[in-house]
Amino acid sequence: MDFKFELEFNESRSNIDEWLSHEKARGESENSDPLTLKLLVELYKKVDELSNLIKNEKTPPKPLKHMKITDKIGFEGFSFDEDCLEKDVIYFAKISLPLFIKREILLYFKAVDCKTAKIVRIARSDEKEWSSYVAESERLEIRKQKGNE
Repeated sequence: MDFKFELEFNESRSNIDEWLSHEKARGESENSDPLTLKLLVELYKKVDELSNLIKNEKTPPKPLKHMKITDKIGFEGFSFDEDCLEKDVIYFAKISLPLFIKREILLYFKAVDCKTAKIVRIARSDEKEWSSYVAESERLEIRKQKGNE
């Protein structure tokens, strides 16, 4: 596995996410509205990001060599419509999820074949976001198919 992106992968989970997880585990957030909490956390991240930009404290993320759009997605992986992978090679990816609060998740995947990727490592919070996105995409596809019948 190529570890040149390991620092970025490990830093993708911010201190506020860690703090919130800890507070949830202690039961401190049970009386809070989850949506309000999520919006406040995202606002905190934006302010923190702007502060780091102003102070020049954060190094920009390493650019990736390639940018591809997935053809199909699933809970454990995804595929491309063209041959772009080398079988059994492990890749690092940044995936932008088109959600209300724009999310970029970082993960490692292994090429099953030249078009198919299996996720081998993803942060727990990113895994929840990914699973929610896949489930919502499947629900939309089912509704669309029912509408065509």
